[in-house]
Amino acid sequence: MFGSLFFKECRQILKSMVYYIYVVVFVMFLTSQLSGEMTERMEQPQPGQENYGFVNSRRESDIMEKTLAGLAMETSWNSYATYPMGFYKGVTLNETELAEVKSILENCSGRSWEQLTAEMERHYAGYEQSTFQGAMQAQISYSVPVREDLSYEDFSKYMEQVCGIIGAGSDYQTEALKAGVSVPMTYEQAMEEYKALCSKDRITGATARLFCDYAGIILSVLPVFLGVTRCLRDKRAQVSQVIFSHRACALVIIASRYLANVCMAFLPVVLTAFAMQMPYQYHAKTIGIAPDVFAFLTYSGIWLLPELMIVLAVSFFITEMTENVISIFIQVFWAIASLFSAVALEGNFGFHLIVRWNTLGDAAEFWRQRPELFVNRGFYFVLSLVIVVCTVLIYEKKRREGETVYGKIFKSRK
Repeated sequence: MFGSLFFKECRQILKSMVYYIYVVVFVMFLTSQLSGEMTERMEQPQPGQENYGFVNSRRESDIMEKTLAGLAMETSWNSYATYPMGFYKGVTLNETELAEVKSILENCSGRSWEQLTAEMERHYAGYEQSTFQGAMQAQISYSVPVREDLSYEDFSKYMEQVCGIIGAGSDYQTEALKAGVSVPMTYEQAMEEYKALCSKDRITGATARLFCDYAGIILSVLPVFLGVTRCLRDKRAQVSQVIFSHRACALVIIASRYLANVCMAFLPVVLTAFAMQMPYQYHAKTIGIAPDVFAFLTYSGIWLLPELMIVLAVSFFITEMTENVISIFIQVFWAIASLFSAVALEGNFGFHLIVRWNTLGDAAEFWRQRPELFVNRGFYFVLSLVIVVCTVLIYEKKRREGETVYGKIFKSRK
């Protein structure tokens, strides 16, 4: 019974225009984000290069120096970037507030504001600002040395004062500081990263993480349309009573529908991942490395499948309960909130629906944070099953007690 219902649901999905829109949007999004050439960023670093890229640092000295550099730049422009509720908001201070921030900078650095401004101008004058790479290199390499006797605890208190002046959602809040800062990579660090890329990631592991990073963004929303379409199909066809009288139990009906949607939604993810890993498998072989041919499948299963499952489970539950499309708006809001609530684009997984690793490599740091990723994805895997069970209970109640009107279940009286 379950098997026949499962394959019937799969065939129904293949007849749905919504499914093909899902596939096209997913593929177009991924190819637009990952169409650039990444193999050049996988070459072995050589001594004497102009730069070796950037690395995230959580050293207290780096955090203090880079944070003060960012604060000095924004203060010179009197334009501060904040993200309250996840959306950008530019802040301009009045003269009194600006003077307070300058005073904090002077207390932290031990230099006057005039000295800080002059040093900043000299630093940026040494870089070509007309190109993106030059401007980025200038910004990453700029730092403001802190006062020798300034402790990290005192620095954090000063940053709390800055947050009180600027407002919520700035780069100076405690959570943002914990995420670390970008600093120029040394040759030794670049070689260590290259060795990890070859030994631990075997090239394809690094690209698989980047694939999952972007795929996780679009999969936080797209599957909800499949779930809503399936749950409302019986109502549109006016066959609810026929389905309710079906001899199959509610568990078999809902489970077969849910599993069919999960499998069909995950299929293009696996196929796209497999297709996009081929150039990097070839590149690995050309430089004498045996690629991990299952990296995209492994990362997709651990990283993306639980996310897809929870999105579909929530859409099934809310749609069965309300019999309308409100779950789409709820899911979009949840996805946006998760995307913008992340204080870092690399790690700090917590319990975010969308987990990020928006970099090619940094293998050692990823493996350090990998247990946190497992906890995150395991939580959503279990939660999705719990929500499906709740959906079964609602569906069974509807079968026993009658129709639904405006999402409220009531007992039919005739």
